[in-house]
Amino acid sequence: MTNRNPNSVATKAAVLSISMLLLGSPAINGALPFMQASLGVTASQNEMLSTLPNFAVAIFIVIATWLAGRIGMKRTVFIGLLIVGAAGVVPMFTDDYPVVFASRLALGAGLGMFNALAVGLINELYDGATKSTMLGLRSSAENVGQMALTFLAGVLLNFGWHWSFAIYFLAFPVAAFFWIHVPDDRPAAAVSLSAASTIESAEEVASLHALPPDSAVADKRAERLNPFVWALVLFAIMQMLNNLAVSVRFPAIATAIQGEGYNSSFLLSLLPVLGIVGGCVFGAAKRRIGKAVLYIGLAGYILIDMLISLSDGNFAMVMAGVLLTGFPTTWCFPYVFDALDRIVAPRHRQLATSLVFIGCNIGQFLAPISMSAIAAATGSEAPTAPFPIYGVVFAGILVGVIIHDMRHRNNPDAGHTHLIMD
Repeated sequence: MTNRNPNSVATKAAVLSISMLLLGSPAINGALPFMQASLGVTASQNEMLSTLPNFAVAIFIVIATWLAGRIGMKRTVFIGLLIVGAAGVVPMFTDDYPVVFASRLALGAGLGMFNALAVGLINELYDGATKSTMLGLRSSAENVGQMALTFLAGVLLNFGWHWSFAIYFLAFPVAAFFWIHVPDDRPAAAVSLSAASTIESAEEVASLHALPPDSAVADKRAERLNPFVWALVLFAIMQMLNNLAVSVRFPAIATAIQGEGYNSSFLLSLLPVLGIVGGCVFGAAKRRIGKAVLYIGLAGYILIDMLISLSDGNFAMVMAGVLLTGFPTTWCFPYVFDALDRIVAPRHRQLATSLVFIGCNIGQFLAPISMSAIAAATGSEAPTAPFPIYGVVFAGILVGVIIHDMRHRNNPDAGHTHLIMD
């Protein structure tokens, strides 16, 4: 890294600023009803413009991880920000659906360039309590960005749907601020996915897993990715399934309770509020209660699904579930990213982070399919149908985590994956 001080307020703000754009792709959803007639497309083609960036994000997370190993994380993020700004605003100037379609794919490519690196930079620049705090604040920054961009796109919609896409111009000042204040990184230190990457020493890996330096097991772990990472990827998928189900189904649930014509947009915009609070206090909470933040996060998902499932026309219960939705995410995800340091060798850290982010995008893509599959399996078309199933899954995860932790306390040598619980 260069001599720029990572602990300065400006550097920390610059590192966090890129996360404010990560949830920007659906910010223009309010413009979709007005776009359909103008673009001359079907409803499904029009709705695809909202989810299309997720395809490109999942692909470019992998490409960005590879590219960062060659030019560094800072340059890779900067390129991604420029792509977001250039591609995001294209629909302002055209009514041609193929052009808009391509621009949304390019937007996803740009977001994918710094999706996982938003966490990778924090892992590279900070450690200990500072890193935990920054990871929590990063989650809050995502929620702040989501609220701000959605609100701004809604205001600009008053001037015509094209204007909603002007929100992506914000990527350019963010890029400049980021470039000025974030230290340069050494490509080899940024990520090591290429064949030329240096394998970390057996001593370093051994220290992670409490094994003697000359252990053959330490050498082996330095070479391969900890398989427990795949469990974290599945956990990320499940969280996104639940979160997207809440945001997609809430308007239908609200309409069923409050009557046709009820506008739920304002209430839905409040969804990230508790997420902002949760992210801000994550670092302090983790220092005080440790692994309990994960238990509380999982319990939060269960409570959300119970409130919505059992609401039975009670709008207050539904609203309580919706408002709580942002909170568990901002405790579970930062805990997972913080724990990756303890369950993977340093050379695999960015790969593991990228895989978790890919899981997030897979979860967003699979959410509608999951809800349709649950409706078919249960025979229920009720908008609340998926939530009892999701609640049971999260309850199973929580019980499994607790049992795993109890077994480790009784048998500390049972395996190295217990580190995720520490």
